[in-house]
Amino acid sequence: MKKIILIMFVGHLLVQFTQAEGPASSRKKIEFFEKLYMIKIRNVLPLGKYDDPDKFYSEIAKQAGIPQMAIDAVEEKFDWKPNKNFFLTTMVKGGWDADYWGVMVVRAPIAITKAKTAEEKKKLLQTMEMKFVAIKYDGTFLSQKRKRESR
Repeated sequence: MKKIILIMFVGHLLVQFTQAEGPASSRKKIEFFEKLYMIKIRNVLPLGKYDDPDKFYSEIAKQAGIPQMAIDAVEEKFDWKPNKNFFLTTMVKGGWDADYWGVMVVRAPIAITKAKTAEEKKKLLQTMEMKFVAIKYDGTFLSQKRKRESR
C-alpha cells in the first residue's frame, strides 16, 4: 500500500515538475516550489532575508514532505524505524545549484538525551548511524552509484 501511495505521489510530482516552467521557475523563489509541489508555502521569507540559505530550503522541504520521504526510504531499505531505543531525525540541504534535496537521516539512541556524563554521551554516539538520501525535485531518488559517476 505504501508503495502505491509513493508511486502516485511521485507521478503527481513528475507532472508538476514538467509544468513548473515560466515566471515561477526560479529555484530561489518560493513560488517555484509552490507550483512544483502544488502547495501553499507558509511562514517562509524570501531567500535574501536568511543569513543561511539552507534555512530557506529546509523550511520549504519540510512543508513539501521531503524529510518524511527520506525517512520512509531508510525505513524501507535499512529497516530503520523509531522504537523504544532509537529515534530518527533529519537535516535537509537544498539550493538553486542542485537538482535534488540532500537529506541526512540520523538514527540516534534515545538514551543520549538522558546521558549525564560526557563519557556516557561519547559511548552512545558510537551507536549513532547516518544515511544520506538524495531526492530529486521530481520526487525520485538519486542513487549513490549514479551520484558518484557524475563527480
